[in-house]
Amino acid sequence: MPESSVSILERSDFDELVPALMTRGYEVIGPTVEDGAIVFDRIGSVDDLPIGWTDEQDGGHYRLKRRDDEALFGYAVGPQSWKRFLHEPRLKLWEAHRESDGSLDFTPGDRDPAPKRAFLGMRSCDLHAMGIQDRVFLGNAFADSAYEKRRREIFTIAVNCGVAGGTCFCVSMGTGPGIAAETPHDLALTEILDRDGHRFLLTAGSEAGRELLAELPTRPASESDESAAAAIVENTARNMGRTMPEADTVPD
Repeated sequence: MPESSVSILERSDFDELVPALMTRGYEVIGPTVEDGAIVFDRIGSVDDLPIGWTDEQDGGHYRLKRRDDEALFGYAVGPQSWKRFLHEPRLKLWEAHRESDGSLDFTPGDRDPAPKRAFLGMRSCDLHAMGIQDRVFLGNAFADSAYEKRRREIFTIAVNCGVAGGTCFCVSMGTGPGIAAETPHDLALTEILDRDGHRFLLTAGSEAGRELLAELPTRPASESDESAAAAIVENTARNMGRTMPEADTVPD
């Protein structure tokens, strides 16, 4: 599949994405509704996604509410991050066994292979945050081996934002709401719901992404599809809830 190709996956065929990832050996982590919030957890099918849910966010306020459609990704960034799946909060660093002569034998604690995980539903700000983690944990002579092992097995499926929360400020930081081609990712999608139906515009950002995309029942995107997707991102950018001050300036 050509690198520049832009494809459409109809909502009726979107259910094939998760099984395709599982067939490739990935554990799929994505957004789901739990305890009144949209959180990241293991999902087994598209039915586990927050279908028809959105969120209200502002300073000190977070609440889910129903949408008037069946959008799968119709919410802003939730209260969790993807960091806990890469830089785990609990990690066995080593273990010791006493030998028959009384000496101790030390072995690394994290010896198991890293799980292959597909992150479904990452946003542009999430990708940028993961890029910072990569620089911190991998970008020098003292790389974190546990992080490196997990990071190597991640497949990223990013979503262009169609909703801006009251505390979102990515436009002023240059980190969203759309997925830039130069931001590392495997697949990027834009969810479109209009008079022409419910569909997803898909682009691949890596060879692994192109291989997966080639397995899905897509069609080439039309100019109207691409225009509709671009309009969604532009509208989200206009509705940012916050703006960060420029460097070396003091807000009024």
